[in-house]
Amino acid sequence: TEIYTLSLHDALPSPYRKVHHFAFSMNPEYRYEGGRYKNTLIHVLYRPGGADTTWGKGIAVERTAVALGWLDEIFGEFGWPQITNVHRIDGGGTEFPMMMHNSSASQGLIVHELGHNYTMGLLANNEWREGWLDEGFTSFQSGWFFELATKQSGYPGLEEGILGLDLDHYSEPVSLVSDKYRDFNTYGTMIYSRGQLFLEQLRSAVGDETMRKILRTFYDRWKYKHVDEAAFREVAEEVSKQDLSHLFAQFLHGTTLYDYAVGSVKRAQDDSGWVTRVEVRRKEGGIYPVDVAVLAQGDTTVVRADGLAEKDYVLVRTRTKPKEVRLDPAVRSHDWNMLNNQRAFGTFGRRGPKPDLYFDTGLSQKEHRDRKAIGLMPLIWWNDAGGVTIGLRSRDNYMGRYELNQSYLTRSMGTGSSLGVEKWDLFFRSRNPVGLRTPNVSQTFEGYRVEGRYGGLISVDWSRREHLGWGTTWRTGVALELVGIDDTRYLDPGLYEDVGIVEARWNGGANTRSGNWTLDGTLSLGAGLHYNRDGLLASGRDLDPFYFRGFFEGTARRSFKNNKWVLGTRVFAGTAFGEDQAAAKQRQFYVGGSDPLTQLHNPLLRSRGAAFVGQDFNYHAVGGGSVRGTDLRISAKSVTAAAVDLERVIRSRPRGKLFTRVALAAFGDAAVAFDENLPLTGEESAFVGSVGLGARLHHRLGETPFVTRFDFPFYVSRPEWSQNGKETEDEFAFRWVFGLEVPIGR
Repeated sequence: TEIYTLSLHDALPSPYRKVHHFAFSMNPEYRYEGGRYKNTLIHVLYRPGGADTTWGKGIAVERTAVALGWLDEIFGEFGWPQITNVHRIDGGGTEFPMMMHNSSASQGLIVHELGHNYTMGLLANNEWREGWLDEGFTSFQSGWFFELATKQSGYPGLEEGILGLDLDHYSEPVSLVSDKYRDFNTYGTMIYSRGQLFLEQLRSAVGDETMRKILRTFYDRWKYKHVDEAAFREVAEEVSKQDLSHLFAQFLHGTTLYDYAVGSVKRAQDDSGWVTRVEVRRKEGGIYPVDVAVLAQGDTTVVRADGLAEKDYVLVRTRTKPKEVRLDPAVRSHDWNMLNNQRAFGTFGRRGPKPDLYFDTGLSQKEHRDRKAIGLMPLIWWNDAGGVTIGLRSRDNYMGRYELNQSYLTRSMGTGSSLGVEKWDLFFRSRNPVGLRTPNVSQTFEGYRVEGRYGGLISVDWSRREHLGWGTTWRTGVALELVGIDDTRYLDPGLYEDVGIVEARWNGGANTRSGNWTLDGTLSLGAGLHYNRDGLLASGRDLDPFYFRGFFEGTARRSFKNNKWVLGTRVFAGTAFGEDQAAAKQRQFYVGGSDPLTQLHNPLLRSRGAAFVGQDFNYHAVGGGSVRGTDLRISAKSVTAAAVDLERVIRSRPRGKLFTRVALAAFGDAAVAFDENLPLTGEESAFVGSVGLGARLHHRLGETPFVTRFDFPFYVSRPEWSQNGKETEDEFAFRWVFGLEVPIGR
């Protein structure tokens, strides 16, 4: 790269013509445009015909002038005689006093980078020691600019994103010296985003007009000088006439959670209207002023509680009869649990906010910051025992991470079934109740009676990333599960025996990236017992009362050749045995796919004759040996397996809906099964493998991404174990399997 010197004298419009010389390492095709905003000369160096077409004639000058106008309004008049906006070759932007380098003429980028000339170039701070005074400030003013320009606030997304990090203890104090952060991603998120949120919280606490006075006073008093937190806090408290010690201490120097709740409420009528006495409870350490609103029949009154005491009482006067009390109706207090922020009057008055009730398509879920969303969905499916089955499902969530409850009530009509079973079934699951909130921990509670099975589950799972955005994610968990049998008419005898199981298990695992590889490993160890109607230690088929079950599964995946090719591998080893016998069929490992209990809550798979397990449908659920093209009823005490898939991406449309990616694949599967008496062979061990071609179709409907897989295992080494083994003795034959991969929790 050479150094070029451009004379800008002749390009300047009169009467602002001056001689300026800039020496810089840039493409010699850069051009100059100049303009003036008040007393500030604007220089723009841009490259015509570059990748970003927004750098047209006059656009950057105009947008720089707009940014100067906004910054002059909230801080004060620009303190330097000129500003130069350089179109940089790299992405993003960089700031210097009186100069900024921008990769585009984006208004947002210009507002952000120009803002540094105020909150770094003029209010000189130590960005290493107190980076929020620079990046946090300019992110804040940029957000405020677009809030006014677009009439849409970015606060909800900012606040909820930081709240998620706070709840899982990934946040670190905004006031840390830069090199003390856990990693660079944490530094950036805390300095930019949590620093911005701190200033948003200050703005909400003091009000917009007072916040403007604070910024202008701070700028006027401290420009051309060095500033720090103490200087800014002194101005903020002086102008607002408030003690802001809790806000500065907790939000800058800690990661405290906030939670205010409505306690007791009483209303009384007097000569001038109604008075409501509201108890405000502080349930976490965070202290923040909280608005208390009383909604009456004909009017609404809002008062502000200081939020200091663990229990405080405020009096709210309305002209008409009160109907409801709400805390923080504008959702600005960073209160993590807003399900306790509302209370309705009356004998059966509602506690908590009214949920959003909506029709659930199954593809997307509504999520709200201040209330639960409850989706209702009609159900209909078929199986051989109950025939047509109809019902209704309810699916809840709060913020998409708590109160992940699901329940359904169904009725087997017996219509169209030779067995004609008519029966009511019920399922309920509660996951992550707010009352059990623990960082990085998920709790699940299940109870059900569905299609010949009854049972329950209690599980606790922990997961944590080493770093934000990279590094290993570790996970572990424990579970206690009961699955009993009360109607064998629903059960496929190739998958179930008429015994119940009680099983306790531990699982652990990790996923990470190593170079271009994405790696994942899971280890599960468990012990259980069989029982039947005669007692806890009784069982059928002379099964051992107690059994052990464990498995390991590892996957590795990488892309290469500009993501046109994808290589995936999988290894598996599992065993399930008692003292002398294998475990019951439902706890053995299957050569062709996952075990029956993994499919228990999928009505399209769990019972005889269900849509995906009928005689003419070959569904493949990854698990166990996963040898495609084999009979899904072949199980054994122990199975070890390996698989390789090589995909060639034909088309990629990341923003597409119905098809986001289409790929063709070649695959090979292999497994060895061990048992005293293997099905159809009587052998103690047997090898089986398959080879084939397939297709992978990636979709996105609503908010749900999923993948459909079509595989054609034209070769199976052991024909008697193949899916059409009763019809052919050929190793080579036409076979097909279908699979559907949907993200967990959907």
